[in-house]
Amino acid sequence: MIRWVSFALGVALVAGCQPEPEVPPPPSAELRSKPVEEPLLLGRILLRQKRYADALAVYGEARKRHPQSGEVLATLGRIHLALGQPEEAIQFYEMAVALESEQPEWLVALGNVHLKLSRYDEAHAAFAAALALDSTYAPARRNKAAVYSKQGRLGDAAHEYERALALRPEHLHTHFNLGLVYASLGRYAEASETLQQVLLAAPENARALYSMGEIKLQEGDDAGAVEYFERTLAADTTYAEAHLQLGRIQMSQNDLAAAAECFRRVILIEPGLAESFRLLGQIHLRQGREAAGEKSLAAYEKVKQVEGDIQRYRERLRSDPDDADAHYSLGFMYNRLGFTGVALPHYAQAVRINPSHLRALNNMGNIYLRTGHFEQAAAAYQQIVEQDPEHVAAFAALGQVYLNQQRTDEAIAMLNRALALDENWLSAHQALGEAYKRLGQIAKSEQHQRRADALLRKQKDDL
Repeated sequence: MIRWVSFALGVALVAGCQPEPEVPPPPSAELRSKPVEEPLLLGRILLRQKRYADALAVYGEARKRHPQSGEVLATLGRIHLALGQPEEAIQFYEMAVALESEQPEWLVALGNVHLKLSRYDEAHAAFAAALALDSTYAPARRNKAAVYSKQGRLGDAAHEYERALALRPEHLHTHFNLGLVYASLGRYAEASETLQQVLLAAPENARALYSMGEIKLQEGDDAGAVEYFERTLAADTTYAEAHLQLGRIQMSQNDLAAAAECFRRVILIEPGLAESFRLLGQIHLRQGREAAGEKSLAAYEKVKQVEGDIQRYRERLRSDPDDADAHYSLGFMYNRLGFTGVALPHYAQAVRINPSHLRALNNMGNIYLRTGHFEQAAAAYQQIVEQDPEHVAAFAALGQVYLNQQRTDEAIAMLNRALALDENWLSAHQALGEAYKRLGQIAKSEQHQRRADALLRKQKDDL
């Protein structure tokens, strides 16, 4: 029987957090029909549209008009957090708390940023201060429980979640997180009962279904576990952990073909789960496919080194899908591992949230350039140079794109702009050598090639 169970506390426990006060409801039709002049009203509209960069400018103006407004400062904190600037977010939340110290919601927002950054002592202090202001403020109670869970203080976490449910019995996230805590404490009957309450209200809650499957595994009920994992996938076909668990069960039953297919699905959906590479490698070795097995096991070792970070950023996105920093960081790690197809959507999301995220744009462009999608690459690099006219790498890469598109004159213009910013930019010299050769300007071509060779030798000497 399979006993490998994680209960994924880190993945789920922040799901009940409320990172910031909710955005006010949409303005009335009458208001929408009139020009919006008040920055606060326009800012709220932009936030509903998730136009965070535009909202930042508008709320900056609102701050000038309302310098003593805790709402404005806290909202600036929320915007900076979405744009991937958590330290700036903390500063604004702290200013909001200092101005309106009687507002527990600002303290909870501040605590949530610390919790996102794994600063548990600071998060606990903020939630405790919110409860000192209002002991019935349920978000502070359940987020304090999340801190205890992260610290491994599961008994304290269960107690706090129970108190939070006494305040808000209808809050499904609290039921869910309490169920996970009970399961981690080995209190499986209570865990099942609590999670079933979630499923009564939301029968297709994939995370609750998956957690029930893990509990069934722990109780030795493999058939019950399979049923719940299959229900999980019926609700969400991309739930990688459910595919992984089904594969483990099939492997224990010696159904290696079905198990291998499950592990391949996991790798396609979520290559940050190292275990799928290890188990697939074992299957290959058992089938006598030594080269494939060794390749999978090598990938396991590589992914295992960053798996914890990947899971941490995935958790952050579960609690806040508009976390640009988490999207960028996941994209960066997947890209480094070679999973560009998974990296690209995260870079795109980071740019959607923050159009000024130049690192995400640059990495998107690099992926498109390497894979031959030159139009998309050009669009990414053009956005960069429009925002940063001194971005050498983007000018050089844009020149390379144009060279691949047979737009030689435009390529030369971009490459020379790169060299005007940095005369030692190796790739620009290399590309110019090729560009001038195409035009039959051999002297210029050889000049840039000699310069590129000299830079390469210098790089080797510096190693």
